[in-house]
Formats: sequence, C-alpha cells, structure tokens
Amino acid sequence: MNITFDHLVHFTKSPEEAKTAFQLIGFHAINGGKHPSWGTYNCLNYFTGLRYIEWIGFTDFDKAKASDNVLIQQIVADSHKGEGFSQLAFRTNDMDAVIDHIQAKGLKPIGPFAGSRKREDGKVLSWSMLFIEDEQDDTCRYPFFIQWGEPEEARAKEMVPLMQHSIGSPSLSYIGMNVSNLDESLQKYCHLFDVPRQSVTQSKDEFGTYSELPIGNIAVRLYETKSLTAPISHTLINRPFLCGITGMPENKTVQVKNGGYQFTA
Repeated sequence: MNITFDHLVHFTKSPEEAKTAFQLIGFHAINGGKHPSWGTYNCLNYFTGLRYIEWIGFTDFDKAKASDNVLIQQIVADSHKGEGFSQLAFRTNDMDAVIDHIQAKGLKPIGPFAGSRKREDGKVLSWSMLFIEDEQDDTCRYPFFIQWGEPEEARAKEMVPLMQHSIGSPSLSYIGMNVSNLDESLQKYCHLFDVPRQSVTQSKDEFGTYSELPIGNIAVRLYETKSLTAPISHTLINRPFLCGITGMPENKTVQVKNGGYQFTA
C-alpha cells in the first residue's frame, strides 16, 4: 500500500483562534475554507512534504450531525467531549489499491466519499476520502485515507509559499496517540500497515513510555493510558493527543485548544 502522511485533524470551536496562536509563534497559518455540505470549515498550517494541521470547526452543527461522512460523524462525537485532536489522514494516489489492501486484510472499507471546498481565492479543491469500519472501541481508531484531485507535483509547487515560516523550516514529524489497550492497538496498526513487530521501537519521554511505528513516512507513537506520566485529558483516549514538530528554535510543549504540540530543535 503506497501511502504517505497527509494531515492531522484538530477539532476546535474556533479554528481562527488556533490559527492565530500558531501565527504568534511564527508559523504561516492560514484560513482554509468552508465545507458547505458538511457544515464545517477550517484553518490550516502546512509543512514540508505537503503535511499539514487542519483545525476544523462547525458552521452548521445540525448539518454536520446529519452528514454521512465518517470523519464528520467522528468530529461531531468528539465535540461532545471537548476540543482536541480527532484523526489523522494518509495520502494515496491510488485509492483502488488501498481499497484492495484493506479488503485483503479482512477489513471493510467505507466510501470513498467526495469532498470539496472553495478557497479564499475562489479556487475549488476536490478530494476523496476512504474509511475503515471499526468495531473495536478499546483501541486507537483507524486513520482515514485521502486522494487529492490534483497531482502531487502540482500541489507541491503551488503550496511552496505556505510551507515557509518565519521561524525556519519546521517539520511535522510524529503523532502521539493515547491508547487504552497497547497490545491490541499495536496489533491493529501493524496488521493494517504491514509493520513487522520487530520494527516497533520502545522509548520514553516527558509523557511516558511509548511504542513507535514507522507508517507512511511519519512516526506514530502509541502511549498506553495507564503508563502516561503527564496529565492528559481523559476525553482523548484512543485518539491523538500529541503532535511533534521538529526544526524549532527551542524545545517546549504548548497546549492549543486541548492539543499538545511538542516543539523540538
């Protein structure tokens, strides 16, 4: 399965405030656009490799509740627990191959769903999204997959200005997930992404002990809830709680809208 990390979804009541917080740090965070059929809108922060953070909020909560898009359903459910990271997405240029891979793993794909939004300059962006049916409530949720309507080379050329930040050349390097059942979550992700268990490494940081998997050119760190040594919101179980950004001027962790952003040099 040919995939690469695409973006991290962060639900917040005010994407604009999250954008401003990043701008004050020195990032080139921007307004995104509206998703009229979903009742949502977003603000964005891009990094090298077309990776980005999406801060997403509601324009019409009733419309969002009625959406059949799995991501919007997850965000609506997450909104009842408060702000914080909701999902991560991996990019592909062959959605049919991803569907075949998921089915070969004995899993059920859901979708693809078409998506689009109009940028502030009037250009309409389009994409398709694919999800996996998930019946395990006590493990980290499956990520979703996205295929953009434009070739990656064209998008990369157009996005160059958005990946330039006054603080240098930061990189979105890892995602930390708070899991209630480490062994089953590891098995789930290793099975889906064909990660050999011997490729999983163990380490420790200020948040606790974690198991790290290399997936789609990014590191995914799984922290078991009971081993966390830092106070993490109990609502963020089996969801991302930490976004690691390297290439920063100083080492520090900041909280933005109940999401932890760990900056390292």
